[in-house]
Amino acid sequence: MSLASWYPSNPRSRMNFFLRSFPMFIVLIVFLYFGLDWLGAFEFLEILVRNNSSWLMKVIFGFTNDEFTLGFYERIDEDILTGGVVRFGQEFPGMILHGYPKTLLIIRACTGMEAGALLMALILITPAKWYNKVIAQITNLLMMHIGNTFRIAFHFWFTRYLYTVKGLDADTAFYYAHDLLSKVFGFIGIVIFVLVIERTGVKVVSTFGAWMDAVGEGIKRLTWRIQGKAFYELKNVSNQIGNSSEVLIDNQVVEGEVETSNVEKIYFYPKEEIENDKWQFFLKSFGIFALVSAILLSIGLIPGFNRLIANASDGVATNWFGAKRDDFYSLNYFWTYSTFQYTDNVMFIVNMATNGMGLAAFMVGLVIATPGDKIKKIWASVITIVTVFPLHIFSFGFQKWATWSLSNNDAFRLDHPLLYVNMSNIVVNLLPIVFWLIGFILLLYIFKKLEIKAFTLIWIWLHQLYFFFLKLVGIRKKPKTDDVFGDDAGVVTVEQH
Repeated sequence: MSLASWYPSNPRSRMNFFLRSFPMFIVLIVFLYFGLDWLGAFEFLEILVRNNSSWLMKVIFGFTNDEFTLGFYERIDEDILTGGVVRFGQEFPGMILHGYPKTLLIIRACTGMEAGALLMALILITPAKWYNKVIAQITNLLMMHIGNTFRIAFHFWFTRYLYTVKGLDADTAFYYAHDLLSKVFGFIGIVIFVLVIERTGVKVVSTFGAWMDAVGEGIKRLTWRIQGKAFYELKNVSNQIGNSSEVLIDNQVVEGEVETSNVEKIYFYPKEEIENDKWQFFLKSFGIFALVSAILLSIGLIPGFNRLIANASDGVATNWFGAKRDDFYSLNYFWTYSTFQYTDNVMFIVNMATNGMGLAAFMVGLVIATPGDKIKKIWASVITIVTVFPLHIFSFGFQKWATWSLSNNDAFRLDHPLLYVNMSNIVVNLLPIVFWLIGFILLLYIFKKLEIKAFTLIWIWLHQLYFFFLKLVGIRKKPKTDDVFGDDAGVVTVEQH
């Protein structure tokens, strides 16, 4: 497929196109998926999908009117914090399949607008005539609704089939039909929709390709920049005695013992090794990293260490923020639990995976494996330990308080059930990841100030694996000898001061 006539012809124009179009793409997706739902536009689509899918179930799978009931039903979700349920109060379009014990609701995600909003936004930001864009939007909406209606009809039929014929429980039957098959069909549908949209004259694939080229070129330029700064300095002090050196002191020439320093910049990016598929640097550095990390991780197996982290974080949650703890105990030699008031279904577990030693071991192992000055690496390792555990204790305590506070807020649960469900997932699943990223980025910043090129080492490993992947799939390019570094990349440069 030839490129669109507007396709940016050089790296700078492609990057400008990416910076101009991609943020608008994100804004449009948010509006089309969340904004339209907030304005109430999705209820029409939900009813349409329910009615048309039930008609297809009769036409394709032989359902009769006696085998299902259409209506509006209350949405009831599991409350992951308390072990109870969250009642929405609001009714959604849905159906009851006779012989299947659970009500099947049609909500926003069931309308196909997840993919629909993505394609609609992509059409809008792709350079093309507005006539073609209108045709593409109409085509996309028709395909989206027809394809999604077939998908929902199959999903509902297969769910009941697995439950009644194959004997699976209701949740498992729904999981196999919805998550394992229905979502796969949705992905295949997106590919087909894109191919049809291309035929309307709106080259959405070219837009996506321009983005990928811009990102790839940006990564390449970043790699060049990292290669140019992948060095550490060794300072050597030497004494020259007698007449061999002269210095000017108070406007007088003085002969004698003079101290000079030599600064060696040692570049360690193994560019030629990577391009020639040699793994010496990778195996040595990653081996050191793995050994150091494993030794530190073993400390996380100490029961007293786990109890200390659990008690300290409980203290932050109760003494600092006012949470109410129910119980604190050790289930076995390695696991320590804390439970909080009305959060019986959420037990905060402290073990080797959650006591903060994972991040500490990863970062210290990274520091030790990174080429550089030994004294600076010792300082970086000490700072890592001093930083990680207070941050982890605070973040773990904050998460416990946030979970306790949310689960005890009955008014919020009743008045804003959807927001409550979303916040529950955030405090349980997303909050630990956010604090982990904060610690990771903070430590990388500290390492940079200490001139420890830890991020460079991570980039080297990824670069090596990337070249290996290209070779594995058979699309690896031959190494170029005329790039910005030339043949001297990776050699030791000595600068004297």
